[in-house]
Amino acid sequence: MKLQEQTFASHQAMIDSLTLQITDHLKSAIEHYGQASFIVSGGSTPKPLYEELSHQPLAWDHVTLCPSDERWVELGHPDSNQTMIESTLLQHAASEASLISLRPQIPFSDAPAIVNQSLMAIHKPFNLVLLGMGEDGHIASLFPDANELEHGLAAPHSEPCISVHSASKGARLSLTLPSLLNSEQIYLLITGESKREVFQRAKQHLDNPTLPIEHLLSKATCPITLCWSPNS
Repeated sequence: MKLQEQTFASHQAMIDSLTLQITDHLKSAIEHYGQASFIVSGGSTPKPLYEELSHQPLAWDHVTLCPSDERWVELGHPDSNQTMIESTLLQHAASEASLISLRPQIPFSDAPAIVNQSLMAIHKPFNLVLLGMGEDGHIASLFPDANELEHGLAAPHSEPCISVHSASKGARLSLTLPSLLNSEQIYLLITGESKREVFQRAKQHLDNPTLPIEHLLSKATCPITLCWSPNS
C-alpha cells in the first residue's frame, strides 16, 4: 500500500484541493479508457465537494457513479445517500453522469443480486473510490457490529455488494472490502481530531487488524490518500 496523508487548515481548503485532484483523475481515466467509474460516499462531509465537482468541465456523460453504501430507506428520505448524491453531485455539468442505484424498488432480500448485476457493467478496477470513516472505524456500511462483517471483508469479486444488518445502524446495502480495493485510487475523507486519532491508531495495528479501516489499510495494494481537516 502506498499511503499519502494530506492535512488541510480548513474544510474548504480540503474541498478545493480534492475537487482539482478528483477532476484530474476522472479526466485522465476518460482519456485512457473512454469512460470512468467513480465510487462515492454518503454522509454530510462530502456534500460541498460534490457541489463543487458538479460544476467542473468534464465529459460527465462518460462517468458512472455508484454509492459505496446505502441505507434501506425510501428515495427522497433525508438519510438516503442516493438522494443526497442526486441533489449535490448530479447537478449542472455533472447531471449527464450515470448513477448505479443501491436502492432498487424491490424487496430488500432481492436487492444485492440486482445491484451486483448492474455493477458488472461498470469499469473495473474502479478508477476512483471516495470513502469516509466513522469514529468506530467503519467504512462504507461495513460496521464493527454488522452481522455480515466477516463476509463483507472477504466476499468474492463476483459479489461486490451485500446486505448488511447492524444493531446500531439498521439494514443497509454496502460494497464489500474486496470490491472497494479493486480500484486505481482511494481517497479517504475525514474531519475532526477524534477520527484522525482512530486512523492513526489503525495504522499501528496493521499486522492484527480488528476494525474495518485497519483491514482497508492492511490489504490495499492501490494508493490511498488520506485527506483530513480539523472541521467539517
